[in-house]
Amino acid sequence: MENVFLTSEPFMILMLTLITVALIVLGRKLELPQLPVIVVVYSLGFLIYHTMGVKNATQNLAQFYFSIAVDLVMLFLGFISYLWIDNIVAKNKHLKSYGDPLSWFWDKL
Repeated sequence: MENVFLTSEPFMILMLTLITVALIVLGRKLELPQLPVIVVVYSLGFLIYHTMGVKNATQNLAQFYFSIAVDLVMLFLGFISYLWIDNIVAKNKHLKSYGDPLSWFWDKL
């Protein structure tokens, strides 16, 4: 398993971060909470891929674990940004919302 797609490489971390930020900013500007869901989907895909690759790895096991950690951070960021943008859209369009899902976060700031 020599040729694997690891998100622990610096270039991949930079590219994933730029794509994630672009999708979040675009979702905020266009008021489309579905755009951060793309981040959640590709983070889940990478997480499943790297988790399955751990059992077949003979060397560089630390890179797989770091890739899994990066995938989990991106997954968390995508989920939180989805909740944030969805709440903004619900308030702007006077739609029924499930509540303020991030109130616990804003209250601590």
